[in-house]
Amino acid sequence: MKFRNLLLGVAASLSLAAVAGTTANAATYVQHSNAISRYSGLRVVNNSKVKFVKANPNYGWSKNPTGVDTIKSVSGTKWTLKTKYLLPNTHMALGKSSRDLTNPQAAAFAGKYLFVLYAPHQFHGKGFVVRYNKSTLNNWSLSKVQGSLIKSTPGMKVGPMFNVGHGQSLAYNKKQHAIWMWRDRADMKPTTWSTIQRISMSSLKPNRAIKFHMSNGGANVPAGHDLTFDNSGYAYWWGISGGMVKIYKAKLGSKSIHVTLAKQMLRHRTGTHEQSMGYNPHNGRLYLVSDDSIQTLPARKLNGRGSLRPSDIKYTKFRSHREFESMIFDGGHAFLLSNRNPELLRSTTAY
Repeated sequence: MKFRNLLLGVAASLSLAAVAGTTANAATYVQHSNAISRYSGLRVVNNSKVKFVKANPNYGWSKNPTGVDTIKSVSGTKWTLKTKYLLPNTHMALGKSSRDLTNPQAAAFAGKYLFVLYAPHQFHGKGFVVRYNKSTLNNWSLSKVQGSLIKSTPGMKVGPMFNVGHGQSLAYNKKQHAIWMWRDRADMKPTTWSTIQRISMSSLKPNRAIKFHMSNGGANVPAGHDLTFDNSGYAYWWGISGGMVKIYKAKLGSKSIHVTLAKQMLRHRTGTHEQSMGYNPHNGRLYLVSDDSIQTLPARKLNGRGSLRPSDIKYTKFRSHREFESMIFDGGHAFLLSNRNPELLRSTTAY
């Protein structure tokens, strides 16, 4: 209730203005008030189970690029992930060189669809979304799916190009029935202003954006680069500060956002890159994903002053040498997006 009253007070005092967006039909609302609650005295959780995994600059390829590949854990909580969907891997979807499908960055499930965001390296911050009908993916052979979208394909829609930044933050907000993502810099460098944008699930382009700033005691707080939502519509993302993990929680409105920083930091990070964050409605846990390295914790224990203990945190290490691009959940099963070749792998166990 206290948070709700604060949010209403902040919303009432906002000075919001709709301005022309960088993408046609996408209104941008500028929030002039500070979007983050002031914080101090953060406490540290010694998540000693977590091991740092250094990313190999030369990522590995699927061992079975035309069939089912398997990724197994080597330590920590046992995981086995197997190919569920091989995704199209053409460099020219629909005959367009701009629609290169070899570099997926993020994925989201929404109803009967799988949405995948692609950020071709040659366009430095621009990309597009492809919407896949899960029924089509389930009924086609792996090789048929992988070889599709050279031309228009039933059950699959390729969206227009727009500003996606680094592109690792596509996430579905079940409460709003909407997909959101950051519009960060392609190189992930911090900016004074942050922009989060809503993506139309039909046109596959931005139809709304919120531009805001965050500062604490005069210090700039950068935007996120990963994103997930819980069932109540709260947004979460994580980042690194002083070598430790900070987790942010936000309430996202149609024209404004209010952010709080979890009062507990995690001493140990999972790896070189903050690749993804996922939320599993089955167990209420957040998953912080780096390449070959995942730690997970209960989202509810971030509330208030935070009640996380080292025993709440679970950890899993892999040795696939592949890039872990995105993690989403369906029915308690984890789905891992990877490339080389592009695919979505499903955990054999529901968590």
